[in-house]
Amino acid sequence: MPFKAILKTLVEKTRGATGAILLDWEGEAVADFSKISDIDLPAIGAHKDIILNRTRDALTRLKGENMSPNAFIGDGVKTIGISTELAKIALSTIKEGYYLVVTMEKNKPLGMAFFESKKAIKDIEREMG
Repeated sequence: MPFKAILKTLVEKTRGATGAILLDWEGEAVADFSKISDIDLPAIGAHKDIILNRTRDALTRLKGENMSPNAFIGDGVKTIGISTELAKIALSTIKEGYYLVVTMEKNKPLGMAFFESKKAIKDIEREMG
């Protein structure tokens, strides 16, 4: 199943989701799907890479280990939720440094986004090989 189809299914199954984007380890968009035409998913997704890497750095310091911030396997960061005045964002890590960002309406819970993202990630990883 192509990545865009996986993202479309994710957005359609997640009540309140407005879009989803799959990005690589450099923050480059691989595929995206949006219900809203004026949402800039590549810009939103690329900026979330900074948050992801800062969270990895903080986790490394908390663990007291000499783990590289780019150590994607077993680094412990799986999901990050962000809530703002305008929207919510669910960020989930995927193998090989890829990650998934789901944008949500501000009044919808992130739990469903994480639940559906977990299922989508299985499909994405299967498609990656």
